[in-house]
Amino acid sequence: MRHNFIGIVISTAMDKTVRVQVAKRVMVHRFQKEVLRHKVYMAHDEMENCNNGDVVRIEHCRKLSRHKSFAVAEVIKPARSWTDPETGIAARHIAARSFSVATATKKDILQDMYLREIRNYKPDTKAAQADVTTKEFAAPKVPAPPQNDINLESDMKTYEQTGTLGQ
Repeated sequence: MRHNFIGIVISTAMDKTVRVQVAKRVMVHRFQKEVLRHKVYMAHDEMENCNNGDVVRIEHCRKLSRHKSFAVAEVIKPARSWTDPETGIAARHIAARSFSVATATKKDILQDMYLREIRNYKPDTKAAQADVTTKEFAAPKVPAPPQNDINLESDMKTYEQTGTLGQ
């Protein structure tokens, strides 16, 4: 069986060789959560027609070098390119491999603003001191002893004679 993978070209720096990043989902049983894992394969690109950001299908073949045992079968989706109308220079958009830099910068700016606001917070001391009033401590009164109107002498005599209390 031949292994076929679909991935994104992340490097074309070598002659007739591209680096392709392939993503796969793996279940982490300890946390019962699916995570994304990446693996980078080196693939043979005979015609050198791949560019950074291209989505390609790579196919397993005989070992071509120490690290290279895949070949680019086809370019599924070429990377987007944009031509500047003033200069005529083509700029390529590379597919993002992880998070976007813009969102990371926004997060840092928001976090800095939040931390600055927390550091500059000073509670209003005048209002806090106006609400505080001291009260005199007074020990509670000792309760009066209970009043028992029961005559226990007659009950004790009947108990001693019969062995039971008469009520």
